[in-house]
Amino acid sequence: MPIPPGFRRFGMFVLQVDGDSMTLADGTGITHGAFVLVDSKDVLSDTGHTFAFRLPDGNLVVKRLRPHCGRPAMYSDNPAYPPVQLDRTIRNCGRVYAVSQDGRHWEHTRYRPWDR
Repeated sequence: MPIPPGFRRFGMFVLQVDGDSMTLADGTGITHGAFVLVDSKDVLSDTGHTFAFRLPDGNLVVKRLRPHCGRPAMYSDNPAYPPVQLDRTIRNCGRVYAVSQDGRHWEHTRYRPWDR
């Protein structure tokens, strides 16, 4: 997959999204079939940013990091999906820093402050 020079980072990897958990109510956001660029070197857990997490079964998910009941949790942008608290079996694999709907045109992801 061709990645424009301004979006290339050492240690990055690409995921294709399966599902609508990160789709916003207006249909925007990280939608089913979109591609995301993940910076595996950027694992600083900063609330409001989107990260790729490896689940105990080996699957990767893309979620926002936010507190839930005083503990770090993975949040979907789609409110139909409940938060999942992080534990030692879930690994932060890096921050999602760009998204593309077609694999050719990339845009930087946006920070979303805590608003729920």
